[in-house]
Amino acid sequence: MFKDINVVEDKKAKSLSYYCTEADVLRIDDRVIRELIDISIVNGHCNTRINLHASPDAKFHEMVIVQYVDQYYRPHKHLKKGESWHILDGRVAVLIFNDEGSIVHYSIMGQGEDIVSRVGVDVWHTVIPLTKYAVYLETKPGPYLMGVDSIYPDWAPDGSNQAEAQEYTRGLLKQVGE
Repeated sequence: MFKDINVVEDKKAKSLSYYCTEADVLRIDDRVIRELIDISIVNGHCNTRINLHASPDAKFHEMVIVQYVDQYYRPHKHLKKGESWHILDGRVAVLIFNDEGSIVHYSIMGQGEDIVSRVGVDVWHTVIPLTKYAVYLETKPGPYLMGVDSIYPDWAPDGSNQAEAQEYTRGLLKQVGE
């Protein structure tokens, strides 16, 4: 699997995910990122992540994530957590919403553009890849609280209707000039 890091697959995760088994000392280089992208491609261009922390119970979470442009990333918020993103490859739009679902702020992240973006606690947001795939480092407090970690709004599609979700995403990107 990965040549330079030891990982174990998280079989309970929504996306293809791995936990580092040696989380105390770890380095991620371009080769590891390329391996992550290749694993993602071999598995049908699916969202894939390496969790740099050892378990969902860790107090601090760092994840290198590969996401694809043709997927739906539903807006959400975390009632007790902020989070940040550092772009590593590709481009993404980070959109911030008010309680009614209107975009109140956005950041376009990529080389030569914003490279770090952050939201605080209780802020509606989404990250949307703008290139075929995007790779970013996401950080936030742990632990992961399955089922209650993310709150989803009524004003955004739930993702069950792919055409509706794609149209919604296109409308959001049009609002920010993408």
